Amino acid sequence: MDDPKKISWWILFSINIFLYGATCIMILKRKIYTSISMRSPVLLIMTIFGNFCICQIIILFKLFNNNYISAFYFFFRLMMILSLILRYERILKCYNIYKNNEREDEKYFSNKRYLYQEKYYFKILAICLLIIAVLMIVLYFSNVNDIREFFRFNVIYDFNDVEKNIIEYTYRLNLIVWICWNFLEQIILIFYIFRTISKYIIEKLKFEIIFSFALWYVYVFICSALNLFLKKDSLDINSNLNLFLIIFSLIVQYCLLFINGILPIVLSYHFRTSISYHFNPKLIGNLFLFLTNEQCYNTFYNYLKKNNNKNGLFYLKLYTHILKYKLNFAMTIDDKTEALNDLNEIYNTYFANDNYNGNLLDTAVVLKIRKEYQGLENRILPEIFDQALQNAFIELGKIFDEFHNKIEYSDLYYKIKEYSYIHCKMCNTGLINQN
Repeated sequence: MDDPKKISWWILFSINIFLYGATCIMILKRKIYTSISMRSPVLLIMTIFGNFCICQIIILFKLFNNNYISAFYFFFRLMMILSLILRYERILKCYNIYKNNEREDEKYFSNKRYLYQEKYYFKILAICLLIIAVLMIVLYFSNVNDIREFFRFNVIYDFNDVEKNIIEYTYRLNLIVWICWNFLEQIILIFYIFRTISKYIIEKLKFEIIFSFALWYVYVFICSALNLFLKKDSLDINSNLNLFLIIFSLIVQYCLLFINGILPIVLSYHFRTSISYHFNPKLIGNLFLFLTNEQCYNTFYNYLKKNNNKNGLFYLKLYTHILKYKLNFAMTIDDKTEALNDLNEIYNTYFANDNYNGNLLDTAVVLKIRKEYQGLENRILPEIFDQALQNAFIELGKIFDEFHNKIEYSDLYYKIKEYSYIHCKMCNTGLINQN
């Protein structure tokens, strides 16, 4: 490799130190925010550190053509995957109800509180990595060549000095190890996806693990296919295929950095003005509070849709749209553009067309809103739809009273009750904070 190209790789090596270092510092600074505390900050940094080391090893491999550093590739990749799994295991621990009984679980939680703490899972990670490191050192210095080759991530030979059958044998061994290692990782990730998919988990955590699995799957499939069909090129460090695989591997690592590190930081800023709103099951009987909860709202909407209650769907849509308009007006101090757009959209959708609302809205209310709207001239009147909002709320209240007696309401109550208990456990273990 000529000097200019080496300089480019060294520049990338230095940029990685700054990029990953800044990400870890931001995670530590903003660890009080739920988007980061839910991911267990110390374990999250271990995930990112493993990612960082893999990136640097790939670059060093390109710079020095040294196969023996590849043992570290597998070690830090194990660190990255294991810390990711332990982060989800800690969350799922809070979702598990001991003996399916809350009273029994309260006693268990009180006596075994350390099982929910981040430091417990960090100890597990440290012990596992220590055992793996010792095992790898012992096996590497053993006299069994096949075992030693296990730790060779990629094998570069001088084709003039090495017999072809030796190259073929080592290549097949490496490819088998590579496929088996990745297959095991993907099975574990699928297992955790299935365990989390049915849970009501916040802060984009489901998206994180699903995206990580999809990215790894595509990466492994492409790398395995190219190595299988372009075997000789993959053994040559200076081939275009090898350069492509190195660049592709780095891109995958940067994508993982975004999903594991940068996204939680962005979420902590996105929700910086929000509060940790805990919806108690005792609030479920109040329609106004009921509709402020996403799970309750979706259940009520699905109930109306299932029963083909077009009137109810109309009132729910109108109620939600008007509340959104009033909230945007209250939240924006200087720029009222979004609130003005909402005002115009609501008027054009519900009140400008007689055929749309039919007999669902009082004629006097519609005429009053039209008269006030025509006199606005691009000004904003926050209370212009208040009468329609009140009418929609009254009609929804009638439907809500009927909903109380349905099985959907009963199921929802027990789900909210269970999640309320889980929320308390998460607050007591530091997974959920008040930011």
